[in-house]
Amino acid sequence: MHWLVNLYLAVRVWALNFTLLLPLVGAAGAQGELPLGLAALLACVALAFHVFAYVLNDVADLWVDRSEPLRADSPLVRGILQRRQAIWLALVQPPLAFGVALLGGAAAAALCMLALAFAAMAGYDLYGKRCAWPLVTDVLQALGWCALLLMGALWHGPLESPALGWLTAYVFIYVLLANGFHGALRDLANDFAQGARTTAIWLGARPGAGDALTIPGRLLAYALALQVGQLLCVLAVLRAIPSMAGSAWRGVPVALCLAAVALLPLVATRLARSRRQLIVLCLAQVLLGMAVMPMLYVPALNPAGAAALLASFALPVLAMYFHNGTHWRA
Repeated sequence: MHWLVNLYLAVRVWALNFTLLLPLVGAAGAQGELPLGLAALLACVALAFHVFAYVLNDVADLWVDRSEPLRADSPLVRGILQRRQAIWLALVQPPLAFGVALLGGAAAAALCMLALAFAAMAGYDLYGKRCAWPLVTDVLQALGWCALLLMGALWHGPLESPALGWLTAYVFIYVLLANGFHGALRDLANDFAQGARTTAIWLGARPGAGDALTIPGRLLAYALALQVGQLLCVLAVLRAIPSMAGSAWRGVPVALCLAAVALLPLVATRLARSRRQLIVLCLAQVLLGMAVMPMLYVPALNPAGAAALLASFALPVLAMYFHNGTHWRA
């Protein structure tokens, strides 16, 4: 059990749902169905990408994480996992991912997207908290996740899918919001003390006394603008999916998106009370925004594909809850 907990922490299992969802949603959106065999192949590739992205990020950010209380139980911070071991663990993942993709018959376009995903994520991991213009590295990370989505969509080659562009835009905006607002505010005090560069700090957010934080109007306006963009993308995706035109499920992703939008002012008003409340509220908003993606396609998918999408979202959330409740560390 101790070994499993360390593995859970080392590869950040609680964040695996987003990584798994992207190629599965991409394939479902492009093809209108998600065979179980394809879902298994995409999940294997996504798992390798996930380990690469998060382990390399932990190695690159070790100088910050050593003083962050939320990362105190990380095997890398505690020295259970050595830095050299973590680097090798990250570096073996791209060959594994490409090996599975090639054996699974991925088209050249999908392989190109997979290469872009690895390259963009490596750039973010290495420079994410060191770049003088942190919004640039936020964009780089968003491009990496969008490439993973498109890898799934293009697995069998280019297909005409009017909704795919809007879905990609939704993922792009979602990553900017999760990394530049939620994650940056969660880690604000330690990042600021260590001289890390994040979008929240760049836009004027500052730690206060105790758990208090100061959010300037420009940061709140930035986050609200992103959320409005997310809502518009969801409406555009629904309009472009013929099978959702008369579906009673059509309002579910819109409702989830609106609920996430409504949480942002609540997050802002609770910031001065405690970091714990901030983490819980931000986690709720992140999960609501993520749940929008499977709910765009689950109602119209084949049963096996729908089950795969729902499981990829729910199982990591359950793992996080059973291990640490709402103590979000991603």
